[in-house]
Amino acid sequence: MCGIIGYLNLNGKDIAPDENYLPQMCRSIYHRGPDEEGMKTVGPAAMGMTRLSIIDLATGQQPIANEDESVWIVFNGEIYNFQELQKKVVKLGHTLRTRSDTEVIVHLYEEYGVDCLQYLEGMFSFAIWDIRKETLFIARDRLGEKPLHWGVFDGQLIFGSELKALLVHPKTRKNLNLQALQKYLTLEYVPAPESIFDGIHKLMPGHFMLVKNGDISLKNYWTPKIEAQESITESDAAGRLVELLDKSIQLRMIADVPLGVFLSGGIDSSAIAAFAAAHSRKPIRTFSIGFADPSFDESAHAQAVASHLGTDHEVIQFLPDLALETMEELWAVLDEPMADASILPTYFLSKMTKRSVTVALSGEGGDELFGGYPTYQAHKMASMWNRVPSVLRNGVIEPTIRALPVNMNNLSLDYKMKRFISSAAESPVQRHLRWMGSISLQEQEKLMDHAGRNVKSSRAATVGREEDFFDSSNPYYSLSPAIADDDVVARIMRLDLRTYLPDDLLVKSDRASMAASLEVRLPFLAYPLVEFALSLPSSLKVKGMTTKYLLKKAVTPYLPHRTINRPKKGFGIPVAKWLNKDFKPIVDELFSDKFIVQQGLFEKEYVRNLLSEHRSGSIDRRKELWTLFMFQQFWRKYFS
Repeated sequence: MCGIIGYLNLNGKDIAPDENYLPQMCRSIYHRGPDEEGMKTVGPAAMGMTRLSIIDLATGQQPIANEDESVWIVFNGEIYNFQELQKKVVKLGHTLRTRSDTEVIVHLYEEYGVDCLQYLEGMFSFAIWDIRKETLFIARDRLGEKPLHWGVFDGQLIFGSELKALLVHPKTRKNLNLQALQKYLTLEYVPAPESIFDGIHKLMPGHFMLVKNGDISLKNYWTPKIEAQESITESDAAGRLVELLDKSIQLRMIADVPLGVFLSGGIDSSAIAAFAAAHSRKPIRTFSIGFADPSFDESAHAQAVASHLGTDHEVIQFLPDLALETMEELWAVLDEPMADASILPTYFLSKMTKRSVTVALSGEGGDELFGGYPTYQAHKMASMWNRVPSVLRNGVIEPTIRALPVNMNNLSLDYKMKRFISSAAESPVQRHLRWMGSISLQEQEKLMDHAGRNVKSSRAATVGREEDFFDSSNPYYSLSPAIADDDVVARIMRLDLRTYLPDDLLVKSDRASMAASLEVRLPFLAYPLVEFALSLPSSLKVKGMTTKYLLKKAVTPYLPHRTINRPKKGFGIPVAKWLNKDFKPIVDELFSDKFIVQQGLFEKEYVRNLLSEHRSGSIDRRKELWTLFMFQQFWRKYFS
């Protein structure tokens, strides 16, 4: 596990001695790999890495070359089937000088070119410089577990695992991407291929880049191989699910360092812990986080699973007085605003877990693949809701719901009901993005009505509806094979897998864990398991109003009964309360008239009203305020 960086002169000229920026670029992402650094300049190409040693601790240093040093690689991630691939390349006549997973990629590239990607199972981003072909080959894993940013400035292509690596390069320009800001305010994250900085892009998941003779080409190399299994029985589907998940976990337990499991007490993490425990000769280490606020605390559920499985379990308490300190630590690492507030406890949990292990398994992906979110239930309810006579719905029910008193607890009933009616009448994709997101495009017109004229002037380059944010012509966003129009749940699950998962959840997981120099592995994202899940009918995932129906059926023999049947809670934190109390001094500073006027983006009266409504308890504005708060933190770091 590492961070990678590099740059290439597009005109083919050798890197001059005074153009060696590799040391400062590596230092900027030191947290991703504190064990060692490696750098190499070869003609017009320069590449470097910082290493967190996981596999082949003694001889896995990078950059790594082939036998005659005509091909060089820097690599971030893990190839879980590397042992099988090592045997393959040796049979093909190659000599291995290390036991690392990185070296096999070099030799597979020699044999198969860009098609080497078809042999790799794992999480990765890497860059290969081919001296003979004078070609740079950059690739990112299928689901987007590992990041890769790139941009072209003054004739150089510059790339890196994190934005900060590009920003320390002296040729990079640091300008706000106004269209990305609009998407962030709406979605709470910046979706690929854009970044918050103009001119810096994210390589899409499942894509590679080739750079030759100054030309840059991007190509999608993976779309799931889906063979519809409408006639499969529940029993057979459950058995196949267990088989694939168990194999994925076994592969992800290969490490030369201590390993543990993030255990929330939910279905996904509990299933991972159960299978991991079965393959361990001694009790596995499990870690969960506790909150003082009982509406957010799930540590008792995690403890019940740990006791059932006999794990060596640790509960880490995230107390309110640690929140601001943790936020300040995290913002030293974050380069892009992210309004998913659970990144705070995720980072804290990662930091505490790192004291005991270097690798942790986690459950991201289970909700998107097997139907775990309450929003999937809400989409089913929306079709019934929209059949209620409008006179009754608009004249009686909705006013009653809006009049419910505000409750600042986690996913309180009034919060969920108000969120539901706000967009239930919209098209499925539109309402989903509104339910999951923060500040609608309509509200942004008011937010940026006066002070943000410079943003409004860019509207010609933006879109009019949230559902148009994602490029339908890109095969990565396609709904192929076709999904029936009336299967709303299947369409929304596929959308989450392609957008919310890689651009929010996996970014959160990567940045929070790597900030703590902890490697997190995600068994649900093994691509054979992903392809199997996508082949199943949505009725096996959300059956009636039962979410994760098949997954629950599959793992019932391994887990406590109450774990299987308890409702999903999510990894929330008391944002609504923190905005009013624990974070009040910094919120007041970043939302002050003085700061906002100097910033020149937002209408100060609009922001002031949001804060006033929230603190008075008249309207719960946690989402809007936290989204703006995280952007203000970003702005202060980079532009103030």
